[in-house]
Amino acid sequence: MISQIAKQMLERPSSIREIMTLVAEYEKHPEKFPKPLIYLAGGWPQDPPPEVLRAKLREVVNDDKLWIKAARYSPTIGYPDLIELIPEYEYRVFGRRIYPQNVVFGLGSSAQTSAIFKLLLDPGDEIILTRPGYLNYTRQIDLELHSQVKIKYWPIIEDLEFRPSIDALNDMLTNKTKAVLVCSPGNPDGAVWNDSQLRAMHDLAEDHNFYVIIDAAYRAFIWNGDKKPLEREPLEREIWICSFSKEFRTPGWRASYVVVPEELKRPLDTIEQARTLAPVSLVQMIIIRLFSDAEALKELKRYYDSGARKYAEISREVTKELQSIEDIGVLNPQGGFYVFFDVSAYSNDDKKIWRDLIDKEQLALAPGSDFNGAKGWLRLSFAPVVETPQVLREGISRLKQYFSGLKARQ
Repeated sequence: MISQIAKQMLERPSSIREIMTLVAEYEKHPEKFPKPLIYLAGGWPQDPPPEVLRAKLREVVNDDKLWIKAARYSPTIGYPDLIELIPEYEYRVFGRRIYPQNVVFGLGSSAQTSAIFKLLLDPGDEIILTRPGYLNYTRQIDLELHSQVKIKYWPIIEDLEFRPSIDALNDMLTNKTKAVLVCSPGNPDGAVWNDSQLRAMHDLAEDHNFYVIIDAAYRAFIWNGDKKPLEREPLEREIWICSFSKEFRTPGWRASYVVVPEELKRPLDTIEQARTLAPVSLVQMIIIRLFSDAEALKELKRYYDSGARKYAEISREVTKELQSIEDIGVLNPQGGFYVFFDVSAYSNDDKKIWRDLIDKEQLALAPGSDFNGAKGWLRLSFAPVVETPQVLREGISRLKQYFSGLKARQ
């Protein structure tokens, strides 16, 4: 016997996580597949972490006192030294002023996002997500609140352009609305929310007593968008979710922090005491050493700037190649890891196309339907191949071949 919520999760597994089973099978038995598998589905970077991070790791493990401390529990919200240093990181790297009394360190942005859902939502409340939007938010909300929260979806794409309507958002609000969640740069859309859009949402939040949650996991990868929101102080009803997974290229470390209004810090602390107990002490020790070193922070900023240029270049190549495929509409990304494209001229059943590409071309993308119901779209992630552009080009070639075959049969 399993719970009802477990049954619901079984009925709606994450396509991206499910593909990982296929990846593992390919790695173990590549002879079963006609072609080498090309994985353009997951949003984790292939390029290595900055060398300065490895240097700080060595410092920690070679220091007996730090090594012993790194093996112990930390406070639930993170070590005080780290909480004091995160504002220094924000200022030196992003030019933004934040304050220790607003910072909560955590065990990865997924865990902290779920904690925020627990913090803000009661059964019967409402939350507004975007369409398209990151596929895991809906599943997290249902898991944490036992499907007792109403989720509304705010369309933000119109005519292959990023066009979120604040008036449309206003029409969706009720006295049950407790939060609006956006991702910038977007997953899967690559769109960057500008400051006027975020401020307009904040005005509504003040008037209607809800919070604006901003998932900034990809903020180090903006090449064609408004960076002003990343440089100003958070507004009174904003909650910022910041992840080191993408910035450091260390998704396996599960390290993140949130910037919350001060009155939410203690409640969030007590929720995490029960949910995750404590973040990883070793990772915190490494970050403390990193953020205590002014020269290391400068090196980290150079690493981010260089990485953004590299990702921008490959994004432009992918976008141009996809635009060359007949009857495919491409949303031009401004940042992040993804190119989101419309294949509805061929079929609105994106799941079938997604499965066909895996079975016939050994090419793994992600279906748009999973991103809050963006039917007829696919997401290509170039993050896994930034260091191997020849693999990306072979994947694009297979994609062109597949759609050329569909066109010939129409």
